[in-house]
Amino acid sequence: MKRTNSQGFLVRYQYPQRLSKWRESFTSQFKPIQPAHDPLEPFMTVTDDVLTVRDARHGLRFAYLLPLVIGLWYLAFVFVGDLGPNSASLITAKERVIEYKAQEARGEPFDAFDKQWSKFYRAWFDEEGEYSLINYGRAVLTYGAENIRKSFISELVIASVILSLTLFFTVFFIKSPKPAHIYFDRKRGLVYTWFFGRLAACRFENLGFLERKTGLLLYFYCENKKGKGGYDVVPVTVQPTGKVHLNSGRDNDYFLAQLFNFMDNGKSAVITGESFHRPESKTYFFIDKRPEPFEERLEKLLEHEHVLPDLYANLKVVN
Repeated sequence: MKRTNSQGFLVRYQYPQRLSKWRESFTSQFKPIQPAHDPLEPFMTVTDDVLTVRDARHGLRFAYLLPLVIGLWYLAFVFVGDLGPNSASLITAKERVIEYKAQEARGEPFDAFDKQWSKFYRAWFDEEGEYSLINYGRAVLTYGAENIRKSFISELVIASVILSLTLFFTVFFIKSPKPAHIYFDRKRGLVYTWFFGRLAACRFENLGFLERKTGLLLYFYCENKKGKGGYDVVPVTVQPTGKVHLNSGRDNDYFLAQLFNFMDNGKSAVITGESFHRPESKTYFFIDKRPEPFEERLEKLLEHEHVLPDLYANLKVVN
């Protein structure tokens, strides 16, 4: 039996497996890991009965989402700033308006060309002679030449799209809650977590796993109103080494071995102290609160999760 079960010719795919089937393999083939003061990430807490792990989303938000938001704001300022005329064009427009007003005061006639440009430049400014982007846009759409209108509309569309994306990802960054940890409950033999009000759990013996280059997937039975019977299989990604790509089975050995160590032998097989607590990330504004009533929903979910191993055989995952 192989931990990686890639199949297919042109498109490679795998099926999740029960992690518990590999208990004897880790016990016999891998050198026992000595307990340590710091069990390394992604382990967050270790107590008598519970070990918690953080999933891959914790690192992705600050490492990737924040730079994306900053980059989008930079692009938004650049493209929105380029919508209006530059300083030289603005100076020229003011001079032209003064010239046209002087020509009008002298009673000199305007030809069709001057009439059009007079209306165009004057529309840039309000009655007090103040320029605004709104006035400029109206002037372009009402009096501007066809090539000017097309150019302005194109720039406006691009700026609007970038600004919309900027606002969307900014709100998402601010409002996205800190993901809940994955709880390994040794006393009850359970594994559970939650996200956006949905509870995901299973017995440790039924927990599924699949190793990919982007990380280790752990499979739970999860509440899902759209799923059959109100439940469905859901994967949660863990990156034991913090790498977002090119992960191998060897990268997961320490993490998986420590899970078995804790579930089988308790905290003394993982840590040297009475307990372990890693400092939490302070880059979040909200936390993903535990769904309530938690115990009732957990008990109801566990009544159905026995079907989870059977579902793995039909869950094809493309590499």
